Amino acid sequence: MFVKLFTTSLAALVFFSCAAPRRVPHYFDANNPLKRVAVLPLKNDTDDADAPNTVRKKIIEALEAKSYIIQDVKETDQMLRDQMGINLGGQLEMTTPQKLGEVLNVEGLLYGTLMDFDESTTGVLNVRKVRAKFKLVNAQTGQAFWERGLGVRSETRMSGRSGDVAAAVARGADAREKDTPWITIDSYSLNERNVGQAFAIGLGAKLLTKAVGIHLEHESKEMVRRVTESLPWGPGPGAISTAPAVAMPALPAPRMQSPEPPSFGYMDYGKKDLTALLISVSVDRHTGESTTFSIPLAKAGDSIRMDIDLSAAVKSGESMPAAISRISTIHRGDKNSSHTLYPNSRKYMTHAPEEGGAYEKPQVTKTKIGSEVVDGHPADKYRITIKYKNGRIEEGYIWNARDLDQMTIRSEVENKDARITAELKNVSIKRPAAALFEIPAGYTEAQNFMELMTETK
Repeated sequence: MFVKLFTTSLAALVFFSCAAPRRVPHYFDANNPLKRVAVLPLKNDTDDADAPNTVRKKIIEALEAKSYIIQDVKETDQMLRDQMGINLGGQLEMTTPQKLGEVLNVEGLLYGTLMDFDESTTGVLNVRKVRAKFKLVNAQTGQAFWERGLGVRSETRMSGRSGDVAAAVARGADAREKDTPWITIDSYSLNERNVGQAFAIGLGAKLLTKAVGIHLEHESKEMVRRVTESLPWGPGPGAISTAPAVAMPALPAPRMQSPEPPSFGYMDYGKKDLTALLISVSVDRHTGESTTFSIPLAKAGDSIRMDIDLSAAVKSGESMPAAISRISTIHRGDKNSSHTLYPNSRKYMTHAPEEGGAYEKPQVTKTKIGSEVVDGHPADKYRITIKYKNGRIEEGYIWNARDLDQMTIRSEVENKDARITAELKNVSIKRPAAALFEIPAGYTEAQNFMELMTETK
């Protein structure tokens, strides 16, 4: 299986988040009494330990987009833990909304239960499902202010009658769930009639999305978007107007984006043009599994290209669809453009930069602790701390080559999930061919990740 790799400044510069910029709300209802809301830990009825936090983040973003003021989740969790001994969503039943509101000093409480978060892969039919129910409660009265539950599912099925029949049976089974109903948001037919190959395609997509931390991302976003359509508008930041809220049209469904490639440690390539081989070894701190990548790298000015064989992250006995097993990432700093090439299918995807055209650059603190020779290069060794805007902190060491204008040629960084060692080999200080940073002739653009492997009926 893939290992879960963590994002670094390298990924921020080269692999870019596919998430859309957060919308600034333009509507509010100053009469809404829930001036400040705490989004409580979700009760988890699934087997996925990380899923509640994923969905909790999505519902927070949705509430903020509806003009609610949300208490910082770290502050909420700390007060629940320190003052009430509550660590899990399932423990919230031990107390009352009034007590929670008093302790957290908020007017509103968002309860949630994650009921389903899974992906079944059979080859004939592969189904991705996320289902949850939420309740916004007035902390003073204990009464529900808003309540709704919904499940969303997307499916890919093998071409032909067997795939159609399997899809119909699965939908029929889900249709029996009346209290928290299911809706199908996407249905694709694989251009494949071989069960084994169809299974490999589904498994490969599942492994890849898990590896880069966006498993069921599309379904989670769509579930939250749809479930909050009926949520009343929040009071806004200090609004005092008594004007009624203005109805806002429903937002369009997000596109299903391609997953980000794995990241390879913190590296500062400096200002020189170069070609090199990046060797990266990642060790999952929970399972002890390791993955090694050997990645040709080219840099010209502010443009960077990496050629990655993702099949290196698949365990023996497993397989990955050929369409996504090899990728090339291109970042053109001079054009503020970003692309992922899929050579095996001769397709590419375009990634929109963040609003304003800037990618996150983490705050890096480094302290020199010595000097060593790395692969023949005299290098200064630094202890580093990397701080990201979302609060994540990573620590480790880097070696900057003195004969290469302090270019990082080795790094060792880690966080709670993984340890990554990265090293540059065969460094050649020369300008790479300009054609490396262009989309090759004959490539066509794919509008979403599923289009790389499927055809839509």
